[in-house]
Amino acid sequence: MRTHPASLVYSIVLTILGVACGGGGTGPAGPPVVATVNGATAPTGAIGTTVIIAGQNFGNAPGTVFFSNGSGSTVPATIAAPSDWTASFIVTTVPTGAATGPLVVHANGDSSNAVTFTVVQKVLFSPSTVSWTSTSPLPVGLSGHSMDAAILRDPSTTTHALYVLGGQDSTAALQNAVYHATIGNTGAVGAFAATTALPESVSFARVFIATPRNSPVTGVGYLYVMGGVTTKAGQRTAAIYRGTLAVDGTVSSWTAAGTLPAPLSSFGEALVFGDLYIWGGATTGNVPVATVYRTTIDASGALGTWQALTPLPFKRAYFGAGAFGQFLYAFGGDSGTVTPNDSSLSSSAIDDVIYAQLDLRTRAITAAGWVLNSSKLKKAVSKHRTVVAGGNVLVTAGLYNGATSGSSEESYAQINADGSLGSFNGATGSNTISSSGGGNLFNHAEVGYVDGSGTFHVLVSGGDDVNAPGTKHKSTFYF
Repeated sequence: MRTHPASLVYSIVLTILGVACGGGGTGPAGPPVVATVNGATAPTGAIGTTVIIAGQNFGNAPGTVFFSNGSGSTVPATIAAPSDWTASFIVTTVPTGAATGPLVVHANGDSSNAVTFTVVQKVLFSPSTVSWTSTSPLPVGLSGHSMDAAILRDPSTTTHALYVLGGQDSTAALQNAVYHATIGNTGAVGAFAATTALPESVSFARVFIATPRNSPVTGVGYLYVMGGVTTKAGQRTAAIYRGTLAVDGTVSSWTAAGTLPAPLSSFGEALVFGDLYIWGGATTGNVPVATVYRTTIDASGALGTWQALTPLPFKRAYFGAGAFGQFLYAFGGDSGTVTPNDSSLSSSAIDDVIYAQLDLRTRAITAAGWVLNSSKLKKAVSKHRTVVAGGNVLVTAGLYNGATSGSSEESYAQINADGSLGSFNGATGSNTISSSGGGNLFNHAEVGYVDGSGTFHVLVSGGDDVNAPGTKHKSTFYF
């Protein structure tokens, strides 16, 4: 397994000090050293979720992983199989009775450094009971914009922040504005405020946020913008920009952070166990691709070299995407050459769902590759959005047969233990954004997030209108 440079330096220092890791060590290798947990330096997880511990000197025979019980004692975690324990890699789960506190590895008669593991509530996400509520509108009507949310922390402050970046307004002008808002304890979003703008205007880009909770980065965290469309004619870019986050939610500055393997827009992306994955999308000339890549993130927020992984079964863009556990997903989309702002459903729109399992040790896609799910979407759909969380997926709006009436605005399904999904059902009537006055949307943005009280929500913002193409909405809705 690849070790991040900063983590390696940290482990060498701890090994030299020896006593800081729980004793004088056993043999020349020294005591065990925990570098990251689930790829993060400030890891979190719910009871029963998978935990991957990376480091050094764990020994070749299973020892014990101890979680805090919150009362000064410990709870041992289960090692399911001998192969789940190697000298540099441990797989286990958060045990029943665990609470926020130090995680420590005992191996070879010695103890590792302690890493604070925060035990969080399991996400409760029931798409069948969706009831949308409007909240603070965007400053301007947008479509093709990007959106993400994160919990930002420093030693004394915690902020639940939401970000909206780029997109196009109702004149089709591309935007470089970046807006942020605070998420309250009920899930509602405060007023949006502008922060440091992107270095260039872009739409149909993809974003992600790396913090110590989900990656090896230190400090508050970073906001990344990848690829997208940079001209009205549909020119794609491979540029990646990284914004430095402050705990109040502002972005202090942007810097170039490398490039994608190719110019891309409208692709899938996810941060899984501290690594970044991208799949599919559209490249120069609006041509869809089937490529899949992975890269690492180090403590400074720098991205590593892109590694090509097992490609999708065929080319697709404008699909819904997400990750759950060790699985990546693509929902619907379009396999044809389609312009980003085209408001007509093409004959190459897709109704299938595919998923791929990640090997926890190599971080590559397993030998099974991408699997076609037995249950399809209710209809072929593209330019929609999805949220995957809590063992469920919610598919929202987009272009499909009947989109002008909102006949299938939302659909949802449950994720099974093997990564497959059950049958898709639909939400209609008063449970739709259209019925709440939000229009029949496509090219909107959607994100799942946790509010200040620990409750999970989904928020939809902006979007073009199927019934009046070019009319960009400012409205935002959450449940």
